[in-house]
Amino acid sequence: MKHSLRLLCTAAFVSAAMLVSANAADEPGYVDIGQLAPSAKGEFVEINLSPALLKFAARIAKHHEPDAAEIVGDIKRIRVNVVDLDDGNRAATIAKIEDVRAKLKSQGWTRMVTVREAEGGDNVAVFAKMQGEDAIDGLVVTVIDRRGQAVFVNVVGNISADKIGALAEKYDIEPLRKVKIKTTRS
Repeated sequence: MKHSLRLLCTAAFVSAAMLVSANAADEPGYVDIGQLAPSAKGEFVEINLSPALLKFAARIAKHHEPDAAEIVGDIKRIRVNVVDLDDGNRAATIAKIEDVRAKLKSQGWTRMVTVREAEGGDNVAVFAKMQGEDAIDGLVVTVIDRRGQAVFVNVVGNISADKIGALAEKYDIEPLRKVKIKTTRS
């Protein structure tokens, strides 16, 4: 009986995980990078903010910062990974990030930022999944930095240039006032 119950619980958990993963895959700005391997002794950070957690945060922020809460309320999910690289995970992690970059380019994402320093320097690419000219469905940041870390960030949701601009004006955030979304494909 215990074995059957354990098997049933495992099947339910796997089914729920597949359903959550399938729902995320339906979101236009979602990018699945899979699991990144940690280094033997270094840092490994994984943050996954689900739609429910983001809605909860927006409800809390609504009372103190309604403009910021509106932006957070439009975000569906956030994933952040930071992984130290060593001999055991470097090649696979870099290959995975390069594969994601190629996939985004082939799927028509807009490459907004590229930084490629000399050998051993920073290697950065930022992509946006455009929704017309006024909003972004998703944002992906990939970094392989000179300190030996890889970073992957995926923000999914309706990120409106107008809302970000209004927030920049209200809170006098100068760098956000100057942000222009380049809509050419590369």
